[in-house]
Amino acid sequence: MAEPQPLMILDGAVVPRRYTLLDAPPDGPLEADTAIPCHDWQRLHAEGADLDGVGLILEGHCDLAELRGYLDAVPFVVLHIPKFTDGRCYTHARRMRHFWGYTGTILVYGDVLRDQLVYLWRVGVNAFYLRQDQDVRAAVRSFALFTEFYQYGPVRALGA
Repeated sequence: MAEPQPLMILDGAVVPRRYTLLDAPPDGPLEADTAIPCHDWQRLHAEGADLDGVGLILEGHCDLAELRGYLDAVPFVVLHIPKFTDGRCYTHARRMRHFWGYTGTILVYGDVLRDQLVYLWRVGVNAFYLRQDQDVRAAVRSFALFTEFYQYGPVRALGA
């Protein structure tokens, strides 16, 4: 597996990579800015574990409805896009941000390409881990390519 990019895009700016993504919770305590799979997060939450600052990772097939009640306790949600053609996480982001009013960070990672950034941002994503072969600094410039949209609703300013 390739080494992850040391940089990310957060609220329209290139910044050092902030979040640690784990496949499973560690044996010891969880640190802030760490994300674990949603089923592990839910289990630990039910057990009363200290999840302060801990995010959860969602796959496209996850049932988002069962997480709605937990979102106020989750500082950031990570959406995994395993293949750039898989659009299920777009729906997750839109539902959380626009319909449920989630205000935390929504981060995407996986097979994320520059061409997808504006579309993901429009549905509520504000943080991006790009593939190793993508130029993060060039990709952030894609947000300035479009100033008008003909699809639904008003567009919020990046970073708002």
